[in-house]
Amino acid sequence: MFNWFVRARDWYFAQPPLKFEAITVGIAVLAGLLLMPALIYLAGSLTLREYANGGFFALYADFYENLFELESAPWIVVAGPLGLLLLIRLFRLILRKL
Repeated sequence: MFNWFVRARDWYFAQPPLKFEAITVGIAVLAGLLLMPALIYLAGSLTLREYANGGFFALYADFYENLFELESAPWIVVAGPLGLLLLIRLFRLILRKL
């Protein structure tokens, strides 16, 4: 049933180092562009209230509008998964050195 997942994972880890890093950065940025606004909406609607300018798609519209207007907040959101990936790699490197 998960044969496609095993093949995709094996293909991913078999890539040359530069291509592997490019794919990893691409996945992290894609997660920041697509997944993070949805998680922000979910957390905000559970803890606060509905989004003030509308619903779920209004948040995405405002997010991408501010992204293209070069506001700092959406760029921080987009860079978040990449920063988390870099922190995890840093901690793994530190733990290996101990």
